[in-house]
Amino acid sequence: MSKLRFVFVSLCIIFQLAYCTTQDETLIEVIKKSGDLRILEIIPDSLIQAGQEIAYLLDNPQQSDSFCEACEQIFGDIIDHRRNGTSRDDMIVYLNKLCLTYTNQGSTACKGFINIEIDAILYIIDHKENLTSTRFCGTRFQHYHCVDPQANAWTIPLPPLPETPQRSTVKDDSTDLKILHITDVHYDPLYTSGSDAKCSEPLCCDGGTPANPEDAAGYWGDYRVCDTPLHSIKDLLSRVKENHQDIDMVYFTGDIVSHRSWETSKESNIEAITLFLQLLAEAFPNTTVYPVLGNHEAHPYDYYAPTEVSDNVSSQWVLDLVSDEWSRWLPNTTQSTIKQGGFYTVLVKPGFRIVTINSNVCYLGNLWLSYDDVDPYGQLSWLVEVLYEAEKNGEKVHLLSHIPQGETTCHRQWGNQLKQIILRFSQTIVSEFNGHIHADEFRLFINNNSEAVHVAYNGASFTTFVGVNPNYRIYEVDSRELVVSDFHQYIYNLTEANENSQVSPRWFELYSFKEKYELEDLSLPNLKGLYDRLTLNNSDNALVEEYYKLRGREGDSYLAGTCDSSCKKTLICQITAVEASESLNC
Repeated sequence: MSKLRFVFVSLCIIFQLAYCTTQDETLIEVIKKSGDLRILEIIPDSLIQAGQEIAYLLDNPQQSDSFCEACEQIFGDIIDHRRNGTSRDDMIVYLNKLCLTYTNQGSTACKGFINIEIDAILYIIDHKENLTSTRFCGTRFQHYHCVDPQANAWTIPLPPLPETPQRSTVKDDSTDLKILHITDVHYDPLYTSGSDAKCSEPLCCDGGTPANPEDAAGYWGDYRVCDTPLHSIKDLLSRVKENHQDIDMVYFTGDIVSHRSWETSKESNIEAITLFLQLLAEAFPNTTVYPVLGNHEAHPYDYYAPTEVSDNVSSQWVLDLVSDEWSRWLPNTTQSTIKQGGFYTVLVKPGFRIVTINSNVCYLGNLWLSYDDVDPYGQLSWLVEVLYEAEKNGEKVHLLSHIPQGETTCHRQWGNQLKQIILRFSQTIVSEFNGHIHADEFRLFINNNSEAVHVAYNGASFTTFVGVNPNYRIYEVDSRELVVSDFHQYIYNLTEANENSQVSPRWFELYSFKEKYELEDLSLPNLKGLYDRLTLNNSDNALVEEYYKLRGREGDSYLAGTCDSSCKKTLICQITAVEASESLNC
């Protein structure tokens, strides 16, 4: 691969450009060829770039030295320009020139991303005196094996295990709980039915006349690089309200704002966030919603600034916003930690505690990690304190977050420390729920005795970005142990729905997890048994093929691809990959 190509790829990611390709391929064509959603995990949806080139890098990690060298060369030049006295306006001109020269982004996208991110980038360069290009690239591109030799291998102290396990204090209500899980709605206020769904921008379906009739955006959504119209979100909430009147609570695991990240603003994000949360409140007026932040709620997207940053690049606005918006459901005791960093805990009833964390701080797209990556907001230390008290009080915990464990683009030290915390408190955290990757999957934590000790369920996505059917999920939760005993995945087929815009989509149950995989229940031993069955001859295993299809909710575009033996091995490997280094080895 040429040095120019490495420069191209590096610039795409440094500028967080959402759509960089080296050939005349659209994202959906790349995904169709790959045949699975792995591209959305290895390459975050906000950093789609360089199709086959990046895939080559990931398959050939020995090439990463050249990638890291190119990154250090580029970002070193950016640092030097600023520290040699280049003004903000001239830095914008300089970065735009780099963007237009070395990427195939249009001027609109280049200008949009750079104008949105310039102040945070300059603040980091100006205020982090010991910032070097090695530090930046070794933090930002850990998933390409770039290394910062000066990285701080910080740890979170863990208390010793109790000599005698505390008896559970959960009150047995005899009736199982039913929990609705919605995630990743990605509301696009500009979505326009009939507009161009095959455009040259990072996100389509917002205008323009399609060159061919088949390129017109569907009424209820589109499998291509498009997000969700408002009427589809309203239909979702209406159908859930109509068909599931026995819901006890709602888990919403983040990402309200669209992928139109080169055009967002604080004002547009605030409008989208407040509108969606208001719709949730109206749909379920007597039901508590437990929400978490997504990486797209921030502006710039992915950026969660440290607490001490207090000027125009601060993230305090979004923390204050959700603190106020979430107060319709949450007690006053949650206000301080939400404003501190977007996390909180609630005692639902005696013995049952919900803990939510802002896992977006670990996302490598959060350039503030180059400024300070040591336990942002003190969140993990707080988590240990909360779990330790829960353990002593005999409480069972549901843990909610947006970015799941095993995400390759989660900061390695942060992800490793969270893994250690979960393993330490695996007797207390009985279930975990997250989103972000738009894929229906579960992850198992395996101890040194090859036993499953923890499970995390991913709720997939309501957005169809990219190639998948929209969904929501209902968990059945044992009232005594508070473990998930089964869940039901509900979808509609987007192709069928778009055939008649005058009729609401035909929602149906895609599957029951317990019935689909022939399990007595979803206990950890049974889930480990399922994993063992999936690993048995996984290159020629009908069960793996079924798991693959369900992962994309049988979206027509998704199923147009194939999953070969290598793809299947990766899918199954990911089930027990619960930190970045493990996923990168899949």
